[in-house]
Amino acid sequence: MDNGQKLRMVNITGADNGVYSCRAENVAGAVDSTDNFVLNVAADGAPKLKTDLFTPFILALKHKDARLDCPFEGAIRIDWFSNYEKLSNSSRHEVYPNGSLYFPKVREADEGNYRCEGLSMTSPAQTFTAELALADLDDITPMNFEPRLMMSYPIVMPVQERFEIKVFPPVGRPQPVYRWLDRNDRVILETGRIHVSGPNLVFDSPQEMDSGNYTFVANNTSGQKKQSVWVIVSVPPIISRHPQSITMEEDKAAVFNCQVAGTPHPVTSILWQKDGVPLPLGSKHFKISTKDGILNITSVRGSDEGNYVCIANTTGHRVQLSTPGFLRVTRKLKFNPPLDEVYNLELDKPASILCRAEALTPPKIQWIKENFGKTGRDQFKIPDHATEDKGTLHFPKVLKSDEGKYRCVASQTQQGFIEAMVIIKVVVKPTFSTRPPNMTTAFEGQPMMLHCVAVGDPNPQILWDKDGRYLPAVRAVPGVASSNRYTIFPNGTLLLDKVLIEDKGRYGCTANNTAGQIRAEFHLIISEPLEKEESFDMTKTVIIAVCSAGAYLVLVIGLTAYCSYRLLMQRKNRKQLLNSKNLKLGTGEFHHHREQHELLMKDRDSGLQFRSDSDNRSHVSGMSSHQSQSSASASAAASHITATVAAAATARCQAAGLDKFHFPRQELQTLGIIGKGQFGDVFLAKARGICSMEPATLVVVKSLLVKGEATTMEFYNEMEMYSKLEHPNVVRLLGVCREVEPLFMITEYCDWGDLKQFLLATRNDNGRRNMTLRVPPLSSLQKLKMCQQVALGMEYLAGYKYIHRDVAARNILLTSRLDLKVCSLSLNKDVYAIEYYLHPAKQTLVPLRWLPPEALRDSEYSFHTDIWSYGIFMWEVFHLCDLPYRLLGDEELFKSLCGAGVGANTLPLLDFAEHFPTQVKDIIRQCCMMPQSNRPTFSDLVVTLGHLLTNGDCV
Repeated sequence: MDNGQKLRMVNITGADNGVYSCRAENVAGAVDSTDNFVLNVAADGAPKLKTDLFTPFILALKHKDARLDCPFEGAIRIDWFSNYEKLSNSSRHEVYPNGSLYFPKVREADEGNYRCEGLSMTSPAQTFTAELALADLDDITPMNFEPRLMMSYPIVMPVQERFEIKVFPPVGRPQPVYRWLDRNDRVILETGRIHVSGPNLVFDSPQEMDSGNYTFVANNTSGQKKQSVWVIVSVPPIISRHPQSITMEEDKAAVFNCQVAGTPHPVTSILWQKDGVPLPLGSKHFKISTKDGILNITSVRGSDEGNYVCIANTTGHRVQLSTPGFLRVTRKLKFNPPLDEVYNLELDKPASILCRAEALTPPKIQWIKENFGKTGRDQFKIPDHATEDKGTLHFPKVLKSDEGKYRCVASQTQQGFIEAMVIIKVVVKPTFSTRPPNMTTAFEGQPMMLHCVAVGDPNPQILWDKDGRYLPAVRAVPGVASSNRYTIFPNGTLLLDKVLIEDKGRYGCTANNTAGQIRAEFHLIISEPLEKEESFDMTKTVIIAVCSAGAYLVLVIGLTAYCSYRLLMQRKNRKQLLNSKNLKLGTGEFHHHREQHELLMKDRDSGLQFRSDSDNRSHVSGMSSHQSQSSASASAAASHITATVAAAATARCQAAGLDKFHFPRQELQTLGIIGKGQFGDVFLAKARGICSMEPATLVVVKSLLVKGEATTMEFYNEMEMYSKLEHPNVVRLLGVCREVEPLFMITEYCDWGDLKQFLLATRNDNGRRNMTLRVPPLSSLQKLKMCQQVALGMEYLAGYKYIHRDVAARNILLTSRLDLKVCSLSLNKDVYAIEYYLHPAKQTLVPLRWLPPEALRDSEYSFHTDIWSYGIFMWEVFHLCDLPYRLLGDEELFKSLCGAGVGANTLPLLDFAEHFPTQVKDIIRQCCMMPQSNRPTFSDLVVTLGHLLTNGDCV
């Protein structure tokens, strides 16, 4: 190669024979040579190509015949190849012995390179290539012209100014030739006022008469293509008629005219402006005809008054402005604002109706009433207790007799008078005469009537909704059966034909009429029906308990009387001796109890979470470790029995569904106390045979030690909830122990404990953890993955209409594979007592720093509450379990969240660490928004977190 431009060959032999071409390449593409070099040197014993008869390239027409010739001297056979495939005679081509390849009818598939080979007996084959190409010509489009052609719009050139229409000719093989035709289809030459310059059309001094259609034509052997070009030569516009000033009354149409001489539309457009501001095209109020120069103001308003100017705009020339035409608007006699047709006035309340009118001068306004059956002046007199003041009709106290038709009459000396009729109806705002209690219980599978009756005038309409959505109820029709589960009777009562589990939730009853509306809300609790046998067993239990308590009291009273009698008989003889013995006995018992107390306090203050073996055995045997469980009197025992029976009766309807989870208490081996919660002790245990895959399973056991009907019901509700859940990110209920007290709820446990302790172990913000650091720090992606797992678990809970109420890191369990599971440990009595706050009004422990204002202030718990708590949980994860709102004390934070007028701008703000991920910060702020309807759903959070994890945006 010689600098990449020449190919130098030395010692040429017959093996070098062939067709040589060159190619140039750069980053923009590549191009091949068109004139190729044929090397054909003689070689001993080898066939020699007849160069003068050889066809290296042929340009054929589609559907016409073509032939490639490749004759050799001294060849015993000549073969043709296409893409290494040897060609033979077919309908597409014929191979002749003399070396010709014939195509009777060329098709697009025949285009390409072909190879001919001349063969001899002794020497290698001589190979040469030939190309068959189809003649073609590209289409001419508006993109081939500069300026670019536009549909239904001409190329506009100013009069007497040189103008050139540039053309980018179409590509074709062979190279096409082109020409321009004038308006009369004559070829335009290279000289003259209108001439061609290469492919371009040039107007040296265009005149108006040069306007018309010009045609660009390109052709070669494959055919001819043409494109028509519409040309208009424009002249400067002249405004021949300027707009005139007019005076128009309000609400009537005003028209301005502007006539322009010059090049017609669309080259010339007529626009309008008011007081120097252009008027918009397409406005319904200002209708502009850009062709005729007409401005039509459909309904004149006072604001339309001003100077109007028309603008003549011709392409290629400066715009021309007209002299202004002034529009003066006169006021119409009319009511402003217009009166309503009907006014609903509440009975026994003050009311006023405003009637205002405007005109050229202030009009006179008067109210009259149509009093049917009366004559004279009384026929149109307003009620005696009503008064008029500058058009306002006042009723100090609305009476039923005030109903009727009233007219407001406005009059002006020059413009006459107008009147408006209104109808006054006296109404009574709805009030509830019957409404459901705040907590209503229904039994599954049974019909249920919810009574919501309201009175008012007119009779209120009752609408029912559940969890914020209107119920698809039908109105009851006498004698017609309905297939709908919900039926509303004329008095507003809602009938649930058959109560289902999904019917539980928050119901709302809204009563409205033209006087206003009122609303009542309540919670519907669904319970399983009591069976006859269970009801009979409960009755027997109550009778036995009451009889036992009575017998015990009789026994105590009898023993007390007997002992008193013996003391009275022996007091005189043995008084001194008995007192001495009693003193010694009392002292010994005192010392014995004090030692027990000291041992108990020593064990409690040691800081260990695990109890002794004897204490553990007390759990398994059903005995509580609390001192309050050793009864000291008969009355305490009786009250304990009564409370237990009442709680059992309340929870009996839920217990039937938990039978399949029954687990023998003696198969539990207690390992140690985890902490104390709202129900009692929470401890770690091994359950033998609770899972078929392993002989003993590590489990969490929650015990019910706190007595009370409400607490027992809540404990059963929690067991029922977890019994229905099956999700990898929610703990499963494994078993229940209900045969004796205390009740046990057994759930799965994770080998790395709760998430809060794990996150604290990854921190390095104090000396103790720096010295014993065992857990490597978490990446932002790992933290985000944890948050996504909890969001999936909460989305599953929300799908079952369950509200958690305490979403926090302390209530999330963690496996060694960093799998997270939502649970309900709620250790609010000891381990995490600092994270709970005693609500001053309700005297219950609440997770203050994780709850929104509506939960703290109104005890309103919903899915929005869990969303807020989840946002605080995300903040915990990314701050490695710092205390939320750590700069605020409990009392100060409670006042900030529950104070009057709490809104989005007055809430206390979470403090974020420096370099906190922006996307995560936005999610947390969305979760903690007010009002609660602005917060996202858990499904939204799952999608958002999945997007962040997929794209790695959080890293």
